Amino acid sequence: MTRDIGPETGPVLELGPGTGPFTRALLARGVREEDLTLIESDPDFAALLKRRFPAARIFEMDAVGLRHMSLSHGPALGAAVSGLPFRLISPRKTLAILEGVFANLRPDGALYQFTLGRRCPFDQSLLDRLDLEVMRIGHTFRNFPPATVYRITRIKTAGTYDWRFA
Repeated sequence: MTRDIGPETGPVLELGPGTGPFTRALLARGVREEDLTLIESDPDFAALLKRRFPAARIFEMDAVGLRHMSLSHGPALGAAVSGLPFRLISPRKTLAILEGVFANLRPDGALYQFTLGRRCPFDQSLLDRLDLEVMRIGHTFRNFPPATVYRITRIKTAGTYDWRFA
């Protein structure tokens, strides 16, 4: 889940950290605690995270609110990590969350999504609407149901448009 992320990534956003297993993994990979922004909606988990990771920026809120927030004061976020159960979240809320995440990521930034099952939790129509592409980068079959990790990035666009080839 965190193998592509390190200190060179810069600031990292985590959605739904819960008790912090991915947060600890990010720290172990060299991400500075001050470079972490954690979005947690559960008040008990948010309080626990504040005790465990005092240097991280922790927001007790629904991730839908990211749509209307600018999280970076310096360089934009280099990556986002999520274990949110998007299959259980409405398409409208999913759209709002993804818009908020990608509004705060650098152009080359990526969202790393952990999900149970083998299928991407985002419909292709939603990805197309947001000009995003997805790649499966990891899985484990030891879990039941199997767990999969996807990397979601912006589609790379051509720098120029040549009407002769349209």
